[in-house]
Amino acid sequence: MKQFFILAVAILWVNIVFAQHSNLRSGRTALHHQVLMGLLQQNTGTPMTAMRTTSVTLAERVISQRTRDSINELRDSVSVNYTAYRTSTYDYNTMIYPYYYPYNASPMFNTDKGVFTKPQVLYDTFLHWEIDPNTLTYGFYEAGYATYSATNNLTGYLYLNADSTILIADGFRNPNVLYANKFNAANNIDTGYWFNWQAGTADSAFKQFFTYNSSNKLTKDSTYEYHLGVWRIVSKTFYTYDASNDLTQIDNYANDTDSSLTLPLVELLKYVNTYDASHRLLTTYSSFFDQDSLLPYIEDTFAYSGTYTYHSAWREYQYDPINAYWAPMSNMTKKIGSSGLPDTVDIDTYDSLSRAWIPETMDVISYNSFHDPDTLRDYEYDFTAYPSSPSYTTVYYYSTYTANSAAVNNVPVIGDNVKVFPNPATGTVTITQLDVPVNAAITISVINVSGQWVSRERLDWQNQATISIAGLEPGVYWIYIQDGSGNTVCRKPVVKQ
Repeated sequence: MKQFFILAVAILWVNIVFAQHSNLRSGRTALHHQVLMGLLQQNTGTPMTAMRTTSVTLAERVISQRTRDSINELRDSVSVNYTAYRTSTYDYNTMIYPYYYPYNASPMFNTDKGVFTKPQVLYDTFLHWEIDPNTLTYGFYEAGYATYSATNNLTGYLYLNADSTILIADGFRNPNVLYANKFNAANNIDTGYWFNWQAGTADSAFKQFFTYNSSNKLTKDSTYEYHLGVWRIVSKTFYTYDASNDLTQIDNYANDTDSSLTLPLVELLKYVNTYDASHRLLTTYSSFFDQDSLLPYIEDTFAYSGTYTYHSAWREYQYDPINAYWAPMSNMTKKIGSSGLPDTVDIDTYDSLSRAWIPETMDVISYNSFHDPDTLRDYEYDFTAYPSSPSYTTVYYYSTYTANSAAVNNVPVIGDNVKVFPNPATGTVTITQLDVPVNAAITISVINVSGQWVSRERLDWQNQATISIAGLEPGVYWIYIQDGSGNTVCRKPVVKQ
């Protein structure tokens, strides 16, 4: 399946530990992109706490997708089921592969500037079928079963692959991996547990601890493995932020050659990130330990159009230590349609012999009235031109539901004295009486009923502020204001007519 699961930065380090008995280098590029996926989530509609209003609103969530090849043969399919008011979010930012509802089979969450949040598809059951590369037959591939707290924190997850036994008759499921997670009072993940199961017995186990600062930003995580009857530390990661709470550096310490888990940890990975004035990721520079020292590895640069929170261009370079220069590797560009969403995504690779960019894939996306994708057509370049018909076509299916916070999360208003007017509104909304000093830095976000950012603006407070909601669909939204330290100072609903 050409689906790229967004894994949290923290679980990335666990994956590195798992790789210590094999060749870590073979998976470096994939691991690197997993880190980038987490970093990019700060720029786009990552689900926040399920922000529902007391009004009744019609919403939709993905329930399945089907991918067929150029001869209309079914190649891949996914089915998800929900309970209550949990929903799904499509990721317009990364879109590194076409099937970009991140079903996130690993439950260690996506990351928003180091704060671990909920998965982007809050399903209870996930089922996935695909073509077996060995038998070339279509069949079951994997499944996941999730449980949540009352605030939709993912507390448990059972993962099964095609080799698992699922005994539906007595309700017992025999998983390959079992996860369990605990949360603190701020709804941040506090401790995560991972068990590998064989014949109903946990034959290896991992646990991970998380530390946060006063702004609820993740500052450290530590991973331990139960090895020969003793819990031993196998990985530590530190997260550094600037004054605006942008995640500027990640330092991971592990030891990928130590099967005894007794040798000292070394700095295995390092990321240094920069941001623009709107706090969108501009560059990330990565280094990897090469048995002797940290060496340059990959540099990624991002560009944005206007005030859009997702990037419109992404270029990647890999360091050539022999010739001591950054060699271009891949380039992604997005064309933004009239709805403000990317309707074409082009990915090119660099040919070092001809010193030119060569097309690789082109994805053309159409959207429905909820601004969710309904069809994605993937064209693969054949060295001379793109085919006239898609190489793969993915169709998304949805169900609608009534989002009514009276039955789920009734989000409390913060900042009783703050005035937000007019309300209802059609074009602009003015905010006054905010309890912050003049010239203090604030962030004003507009969030829809699915918990997605639809706009975000950083500015210096001048006794009042005016924001535009003219381009939004009619409905209920939340005005969400944070101070320069990331503290929420206002949260109020507004109705767009």
